[in-house]
Amino acid sequence: MIVFLADEYCNYCQDILQNVRNQELERVEDLLTSFWKSLQHDTVMLMSLPDVCQLFQSYDVQLYKGIEDVLLHDFLEDVPIQYLKSVRLFSKKLKLWLLNALEGFPALLQISKLKEVTVFVKRLRRKTYLSNMAKTMKMVLRNNRRVSILKSDLHAIINQGTLGPSEKALPSNTDGVDEPEDNTEMKCLCNLISLLGTSTDLSIFLNCLSSNLQAFVFQPSRSKEEFIKLASTFQLRWNFLLTAVSKAMTLCHRESFGSWHLFHLLLLEYVIHILQSCLEEEEEEDMGNLKKMLPDEQPLVQPDQALFHPPDSSPTQEHERLGVDPPQVTLKHVDQSLCPVGMSSVVLRVLGFLVDTATGNKLIQVLLEDKATKNAIKLNLPVGQEALVTLKDGQKFMIHISDVPQSSENIYFRGSNANM
Repeated sequence: MIVFLADEYCNYCQDILQNVRNQELERVEDLLTSFWKSLQHDTVMLMSLPDVCQLFQSYDVQLYKGIEDVLLHDFLEDVPIQYLKSVRLFSKKLKLWLLNALEGFPALLQISKLKEVTVFVKRLRRKTYLSNMAKTMKMVLRNNRRVSILKSDLHAIINQGTLGPSEKALPSNTDGVDEPEDNTEMKCLCNLISLLGTSTDLSIFLNCLSSNLQAFVFQPSRSKEEFIKLASTFQLRWNFLLTAVSKAMTLCHRESFGSWHLFHLLLLEYVIHILQSCLEEEEEEDMGNLKKMLPDEQPLVQPDQALFHPPDSSPTQEHERLGVDPPQVTLKHVDQSLCPVGMSSVVLRVLGFLVDTATGNKLIQVLLEDKATKNAIKLNLPVGQEALVTLKDGQKFMIHISDVPQSSENIYFRGSNANM
């Protein structure tokens, strides 16, 4: 039932994405409404279960990433202001349409859907905001006189010690996280100032800022928690420094204040966008990222070849090819009689669903668990394929998923001498 519903939900997501590609944005409301209002009560209750809500979030993540790539793949693209307004308006409408379609549905289901669409709206809002500022900043960089004055004023403020009191007032790191270097924010700003007058390409400035973030925040981070601390510290000190420069520009009546103010906003928002996007991607990876499981040279459109081996091949050799250690599990011996999954200490559970947006192929993540010994192995199974699991004691289990039209997909596994 869950797998059949997952197939229907996948088709619903693909229909929405196709309408966005065709620029038929207003039709998306009808698709949202018709799908959610057509669900039976039992289906809604099933989709409202905590585990099932989490399963379908993987579809939502891929859907919104696809919509984002279609509407505004790169905020440095030269697009009309009116188009940016329409993109931003659509993202707001999409959230409202979804909330209206889910009215009266269980709270857990509403919260689950609201979470992903809110991330999408915020990310698209950041990109449209950056796109607006980038269009104006590009005009500034093409004006040699304005760039020369801006660079001269910034050098004067820094070299004359105007920022001296502000630098001392920079908030210190009190979280116990070692900073890679002292005053990294000032070094980052000086790197950007040195580029003024050498190039009119805004992407070079943003790449420079990204490289500094990589060196000062990403590389020193050894864990997600440490990354959050380093990122928040850098962002706080970065904002404090840029604001101090703006204050000095105002007090000294610098001619380039207008150009600097625009540059200030762009640099500030870009750092926020990079760090926030990284945190969002971390959460998506926690839900299960298929691409991380594939070898670098293996395309995603062939998941069955990348993740599975035929029954005649060795699972150990396959795991060595993928570059990971083969899982070692010991399962309790199964009786020779036919029995449903879960009747013995061996349990097979569906954990999640993955979909290749290019081909629509489904992959189902399952957990083979022995509750008696508390051993388990996690597998990603393409529909219609078999996976062979060999245990330390020599037992072999074949896991197979077959697609039954207009019904549910059957999941079963059998031992080397028994069926389950």
